[in-house]
Amino acid sequence: MTHPNPSTALARAVVDEMANQGVEVVVISPGSRSAAIAIAASGHDSVETIVVVDERSAAFHALGVARATGRPSAVLSTSGTAAANFFPAIVEADMSCVPIIVITADRPAEMQRVGANQTIDQVEMFGEKVRAYSGIEAPDVAVDRNAEWRGVVARIVTAARGVPPGPSHLNVRFREPTVPVTDDGRTTASEYPFPTRRIDSAMPAVATEHVEMPVLAPGRGIVIAGDGEYDRGALAARAAALNWPVLATALSGMRGDHTVTTYHHLLTGGVEEALRPDTAVAVGAIGPSPRLESVITSARDRVRIDAWGRKIDPHRHATRIIAGDVDRLLQRVEGAAGEDWPVVWADAEQRCRQRLDAVLEGDQRMSGAAVASALNDVAWGSLVVASSLPIREVDAHLRRGGPVLANRGASGIDGFVSTALGVASRIPRTVALCGDLSLLHDSNGFINDGAVDLTIVLMDNGGGGLFDTLPQASHAPDYERLFVTPPHRDFETLARLHGLRYAEASARDDLVRLTGAALRRPGLDLIRVPIDRSHDQQVRSQLDG
Repeated sequence: MTHPNPSTALARAVVDEMANQGVEVVVISPGSRSAAIAIAASGHDSVETIVVVDERSAAFHALGVARATGRPSAVLSTSGTAAANFFPAIVEADMSCVPIIVITADRPAEMQRVGANQTIDQVEMFGEKVRAYSGIEAPDVAVDRNAEWRGVVARIVTAARGVPPGPSHLNVRFREPTVPVTDDGRTTASEYPFPTRRIDSAMPAVATEHVEMPVLAPGRGIVIAGDGEYDRGALAARAAALNWPVLATALSGMRGDHTVTTYHHLLTGGVEEALRPDTAVAVGAIGPSPRLESVITSARDRVRIDAWGRKIDPHRHATRIIAGDVDRLLQRVEGAAGEDWPVVWADAEQRCRQRLDAVLEGDQRMSGAAVASALNDVAWGSLVVASSLPIREVDAHLRRGGPVLANRGASGIDGFVSTALGVASRIPRTVALCGDLSLLHDSNGFINDGAVDLTIVLMDNGGGGLFDTLPQASHAPDYERLFVTPPHRDFETLARLHGLRYAEASARDDLVRLTGAALRRPGLDLIRVPIDRSHDQQVRSQLDG
């Protein structure tokens, strides 16, 4: 089989080899130089394509798909500043170990550094933030390049799936025509005479390294379960056998009756002597919680372990940092703690929970804590949470289990809408919880052709409420304008612009009812919860009591 021009041949080989390597979704932002790959992807039987107009949003959409599935997805842009807009999502994918394939179309060598339109230097433009970079030069009709092209794509996908997983970058140069004809009306080309059939080869294996685990002394231990790659069921069973309590962060997905979830308020005044562990094992990324750090610091042996090899020890408290599997580590504990040890934690958890419930039940107004607590009574399939206050409220007040996803690698609010849409395209009954600024920051993400069911719960506190808890609130001149930045926007109008159903919840029961109803029907819903910032601060103080 021949192809109408070299660019079409190259694009078809690239897309088919991505599919061969397990890439099922390509998110496309429209452009001319990338046309050949967009057309090839749209016509491939094994590839789903989603068109997102804004490149920054497109990259976060692909990140959401990959975060939900654990498999690489791809995002495609044309040349120039379009490619540069991928960078925020690449930073997040790098730091949170999410596999995405970044494909940037580029101008051929003869158009570089001569002032050609829409041409920038795209070679290794994302630096060390990607696991691997490869470039493919614009082809001609003289040489059969199929095996070379496919080999490059296989290596790029393998790098994204590696240890640790993350983004990889493929820069592909094309000459016109970039549409599947020999004459597009302004440029002609010869047919590409060589076949681009798939080469029979196994998917490259991802190398793993066996790490010798240290022996941990017996005694009172705790496990802090964070975001990362590990067997949740095996961890729970091993910790139970050791009589070690599990403090489960929201992003661990391990919350439930047998884990400690009130630690944020349980540790308000520090770590009581009765709760002080001999050994603390923190698994994966546990988030920026000073109170969790305090319980780690209180232990004699402070272990940080991550299967992807991330060195997560922001306060340099760890006595050991290990790259490996936590189940293998816990097998090396020389003896279990006494049966009274988990009971002490369980009793403290119960007392703290009763106190928190009493505060929230006695407050008739909505707060961030009330919103997060209400989600315990909603049958969501996954919960996507924005950075800043929303994730902090969820970590403090969510008690039910299930997948909780957030962009906490770099902790930005950018790309939230698109990440949630990407997750919702893979996981039914997804709820997204955000603040007003994170919703507005990525409202372009709604401009796409995907048919997604998503319910967005908006905590509208009139700007960046997190700053009320930081020193800027007391010491920064022009505090409201420079930091809180109240947006003064009508969210019902925004919802109508993007075709979302709109509702408002002024009470906890309203929120549960409206969210449940939204999850039972297809399409996009926006449920706004008005929150007074000063009241929200008062509630946080009462909860810390």
